Amino acid sequence: MTLYSVDDPHSHRVRIVIAAKGLEVRVVECDPARPPEDLIDLNPFQSVPTLVDRDLVVYGAGIVSEYLDERFPAPALLPGDPAGRAQARVVLHRIEQDWYALVPSLESGERRDEQRARA
Repeated sequence: MTLYSVDDPHSHRVRIVIAAKGLEVRVVECDPARPPEDLIDLNPFQSVPTLVDRDLVVYGAGIVSEYLDERFPAPALLPGDPAGRAQARVVLHRIEQDWYALVPSLESGERRDEQRARA
């Protein structure tokens, strides 16, 4: 399997799933401004994370994560009962809505700190 990835929360989410499952995956770090030619050919949106598993191409952090959990069921990342799975998905949704929105301001704070250190 190959994962096209960047340094962002969505790609990190998939990498966490890969680590939790103990999977061997080749990771291709991408420059969002200049995606690799093979990613352009594989994914019409050229978005990351994109996972290639043999002839299957899957993109979108949630879709890739669910695919990996279904393809490699042990250890299961979601509870076995529907209510437990729904609650876990609500938590993931809250993280995406509440925490991911903070990433740009955190990154700009890091840039300010770097600029102060250089001065």
